[in-house]
Amino acid sequence: MFRFSAAEQKLITANKWLERMMPLLTPTGVILGLVAAKVFIDGKPLVTPLFAFLTLVSGMGVTVKDFGAIIRKPKPIFIFLLTTYIITPCIMTGLANLLFHGNGDVITGFVLLYAIPTAVVGCIWSSIYSGNNALSLTLIVIGTMLAPISVPLTVRVLASSHIEFDTSGMMLSLIYMVVIPSAVGILINAITKGHCMDHAVPVLKPFTKIGLLFVVIINTSQIAEDLIASASVAYIPQALAAFCFTVLGFIISRTIARLARLDQANTVSVTFASSMKNISAAMVLAIQFFPPASLIPIISGIVLQQTTTAISAHFLFGNKPDKNIMENTQGKGDVI
Repeated sequence: MFRFSAAEQKLITANKWLERMMPLLTPTGVILGLVAAKVFIDGKPLVTPLFAFLTLVSGMGVTVKDFGAIIRKPKPIFIFLLTTYIITPCIMTGLANLLFHGNGDVITGFVLLYAIPTAVVGCIWSSIYSGNNALSLTLIVIGTMLAPISVPLTVRVLASSHIEFDTSGMMLSLIYMVVIPSAVGILINAITKGHCMDHAVPVLKPFTKIGLLFVVIINTSQIAEDLIASASVAYIPQALAAFCFTVLGFIISRTIARLARLDQANTVSVTFASSMKNISAAMVLAIQFFPPASLIPIISGIVLQQTTTAISAHFLFGNKPDKNIMENTQGKGDVI
C-alpha cells in the first residue's frame, strides 16, 4: 500500500515543531483574535466542528480495553471529582472573597469560572505531556454529564446566586463536541484494530494544533470588542488574580494527584482535566445571567488560560521528550 511516507514524515516533524511552539501558539491566537476580530468573528459556527475534530483524533488513540482499565481502577476519577468539584472551587472562592470583599459580581464571576466543566482542549495538553488519553476523555465526558447539576449548584452554594439556563442546549453542544466524536474515534480504532495509530493519527496531529489555534482566535474575536472597549486599569487586579488562580489550580491538582499516588500518566490527565475549564461556556452563561462586572474574570480566563497552561505545564512536568511524541507503546501517551 502506498503510504505517502515523505509527506507523512513532514507532518510528524511539523507536529513536533507545533508542540514546542504551544506556549506561543495560543497567545498568538489571542492576539489575532483581538486585532483581527472582524475577520474571524463570523467563524463561531466552526468552533463546534473544530472541537469535534480534536476529540475525534483523541478518540482514535483509545481502545475499549483502555476504558475497561479505567473502570476497573476508578481511583483517578474519584480524585478528579474531589479536586474539581470540592477542593478547588472552595479554595478559589475563599481567595476571591479575601481579595475582592464586597464585590459580589466579581466573586460570582470567579465562582462560575471554577464551576464550569473541564475544557475539551485539555486532551491536547494531556497528550502532549504523555497523559492517559482514555482517562482524559472519560473525565471530560463525566464533567459534561454532571454540568447541568454541578454548575448551578456550585454557583448557588458558593456565590449565593441562583441561575437557570438552557441545560439541554449546553448538554447537546458538549455531546456534539465530545461524546459523539469520541465514540466515533474509538470505533475507528476498533474497526482498524489499532492500525489507525500507525499512520492516520500521526498525520492528523499537526492539524489538531492548527484547529486549536483557530478555536482560540474565533473565541477571542467574540469578546474582542467588549474587551477593548471596557479596558481599564481597574481590571488589572482581576486579571492578575485570574492568572494566579489558574497557576494555583494546576499546583493544587498535581499535588492532590501525587498525594493520592497516581502514576505519572494519570497524574498528568487529572491535572489538566481539573485545572482547565470550558471558559467559553462560562462566558455564555455570564453574558446571559449575570451583571457585566462578573464578565471580567471570565474574559481574563479566556485570554490567559492557554498561556498560563503552557507555563504551568512546563514547570510542573518539564519538557516532553521527543521520543514520546513519536511513540505510543503504552497505549495512553500522545495521541494528538
